[in-house]
Amino acid sequence: MKAIELNMPDEIYRKLESLGAQDQQSVNAFALRKLEEYASAFKDLKELVRRGRGGNREEFLMAMPKVPDATPMTGDEL
Repeated sequence: MKAIELNMPDEIYRKLESLGAQDQQSVNAFALRKLEEYASAFKDLKELVRRGRGGNREEFLMAMPKVPDATPMTGDEL
């Protein structure tokens, strides 16, 4: 495991400390979890953008009439 030193304003540290305490976690554990979540979300977003570039709007519009018009399941409503 690598260790880093991170300088941050006291206000941000206090926010992390408060949020971590709500989850019964140390500042270190809470910040690490949030950094992992951010890195994962960033990676997922990059993948979605990459996949989106391969999309074709015309093909999408041609396929839409094939989708049945059904009432959404409970919880899936817009």
